[in-house]
Amino acid sequence: MKWSRASRALLLIFWGFWATAGAHAFSLGAGGNGTATISAGQGFGPKLQYGGGFAVDFVFPLAPWIALDWSVGGFTVAPSDLSGGFDYRGYSGGDMGLMATFMPTIVSSESFGVLRAGGGAGFAAALPSYWYTTLAFFYLEPRVEGLLDWSPAGLKGFTFELLLPVSMQLRRDMSYSFTGGLGLCVLYAFETRGARR
Repeated sequence: MKWSRASRALLLIFWGFWATAGAHAFSLGAGGNGTATISAGQGFGPKLQYGGGFAVDFVFPLAPWIALDWSVGGFTVAPSDLSGGFDYRGYSGGDMGLMATFMPTIVSSESFGVLRAGGGAGFAAALPSYWYTTLAFFYLEPRVEGLLDWSPAGLKGFTFELLLPVSMQLRRDMSYSFTGGLGLCVLYAFETRGARR
């Protein structure tokens, strides 16, 4: 009974969101990033691992400066060095994330377009596997990021984003694991009525 009520409540929320103008004014985007991960295993010291990834984003504006960003992507992290007589293995996989972004306008003109700056916070679920093995593992990942967003006046519907993401990997096999990066994303708004992008 409780499950039935929860399901109906969830469906009602989704329907209410989809019925709003903002839900129909979505943007589709694609981007990539370079990353550096610092991790420390249990009983071992911290090391850097470099990597990168890509993502496809579905962005739904809720207000001119607030949006929900649902992303699906892939990533890879290279092995660390062998200093100290040990290394951390490389791994690759996919992830799915949800983030709320807040992007107030800082510049707006007919010749330049619209420039926004802000940030976002959310979480993701990741399922990678270690290189050269079939050993897969799962972890959750809280995320925050800084954003600089430009919608050029001469390219209606397009938005270019500079991303500064930071995340924490909640891995059982590590004492801690943090990732920072630099990314770029291009979005296209299919319906700009009332949308921020």
